[in-house]
Amino acid sequence: MPDDELPAARYRRLAVECLELAYTFSAGDQRTALLQMAQVWHRLADDYEKSTPPFLRQSTAKEVSMHQQQKDQPKDDHDLTG
Repeated sequence: MPDDELPAARYRRLAVECLELAYTFSAGDQRTALLQMAQVWHRLADDYEKSTPPFLRQSTAKEVSMHQQQKDQPKDDHDLTG
């Protein structure tokens, strides 16, 4: 799992993993449980995306931070003299 993976992306990845695993089982309780888990992960991803404003999402915060760092640093020594 990547460290910079957004929660919604992680939830969707886990849903896919549950689906893939579910279909390795024949019909029954194990398959049903994994299919239900996939539904829950998918719903969590949707809920996260709907409830989190874009400016508070992790990727946006990183972009703002990087932009701010670039803006604060002079491009070269000539920028300091005038």
